[in-house]
Amino acid sequence: MPRDAGSVGEFTREMLGRGQTTLRAGVERSVRALRLHGVRHWFRRERDAFRQTLKTALACAVAWELAKHVIYHGSPQVHAVLAPVAVLITIQVTIYQTFRRGLQQVAAVVLGVFAALALANYVELSWYTLSVMVIIALMIGRTLRLGTQVNQVATTSLLVYSLGRGYGLERVWDTLIGAGVGIVANAAVAPPTYSDTAAKELADLADDLAQLCRDVAIALRDGTWTAADARKWLDRSRGLFGDSQDTEDVADQAEEAVRYHPRRSSLEAEVNRVDQAAICLSHVAAQLNGLLRGLYDLANGNRGLPATTEVPRALGILLLDVGRALNRFGRLQIPDRNSRQVLEELKVIITAADDHQLSAIEDMLPIGAHAVERWSVHGALLDNARRMLYELDPVGGPHTLAIPPIAPAPVASAST
Repeated sequence: MPRDAGSVGEFTREMLGRGQTTLRAGVERSVRALRLHGVRHWFRRERDAFRQTLKTALACAVAWELAKHVIYHGSPQVHAVLAPVAVLITIQVTIYQTFRRGLQQVAAVVLGVFAALALANYVELSWYTLSVMVIIALMIGRTLRLGTQVNQVATTSLLVYSLGRGYGLERVWDTLIGAGVGIVANAAVAPPTYSDTAAKELADLADDLAQLCRDVAIALRDGTWTAADARKWLDRSRGLFGDSQDTEDVADQAEEAVRYHPRRSSLEAEVNRVDQAAICLSHVAAQLNGLLRGLYDLANGNRGLPATTEVPRALGILLLDVGRALNRFGRLQIPDRNSRQVLEELKVIITAADDHQLSAIEDMLPIGAHAVERWSVHGALLDNARRMLYELDPVGGPHTLAIPPIAPAPVASAST
């Protein structure tokens, strides 16, 4: 018994700790974006989320007023809150998912009402009839593939069964109003493109990768890192690699977002650009993970080498280049009036890194004991750094389409 109680307590503390970690990470990310890019660019990043939040809140208010006056004829009924609830369930980030979720929710509620009314005429409510009704409702929802709304069938059945036939009709009308308002609001009022959201996620991921590169680069350059540091870096890198996979999923959803969008033809180019940027950062995250695994092996004496934290100083300089390039690449994902300058800075960083690569190659020439073995590890580290820079190259790299189109600088006219 004490062991179980301890396990439950540990589980609870772990869940709370994860929530606090996630909240802290979100706050730290926002603060870092403000510090790196300023208030104007930070607001531009969050603009789509602010707009969607405001639209959802207004849609909930409209649904409440409609339900109160159409269903309850102006009397303040608590059940009118179900219409705003239907709005919250219905409104999704894409028009397609909003429409699909709205239809699923209406179907689930209608089926739940019919199931409850049918059973209420023949059976009394008890623990076993309740269980049977839940089983039947869930089977109906899964058979009709109602997705995340499967439980709505059972929930509605239980509420109607306990609160009566009148509640069932109100529930249907509330859901119809809420789902209808949600669909109209999301489709007609500033319909989300989701490519903006994907670009924001890409910018945040680039900043996180850049910060990790800078932390590692400074420690390598100063020679102050340890095996414990290498372990922490590797854990951070693995987490960011997982984030990069999530970001690719976000980019895929951006393609879905234009399916029913009124400006589909004009948005497809941006969707393709976001997709290229997501692939680029996924590759960079994988290469950074490989580089940090090499440092971890080196510090712990894996792969037949004596444990050491000595690496060529030029590798740290090269990683600083990668961090700077990632910073500019992420900034470019959300274009603003400074984008041309940022693009030029990215080009300069990539060009300067060519000289640093040559210096790193010279520093890594095999000399002394275990020279060949060290070269195999150092060479892999260098190759990962060079490949990251190649991925981010806006001119000669494989993902030039990831850079948004930027208008050329205006040419000053000669005075006469």
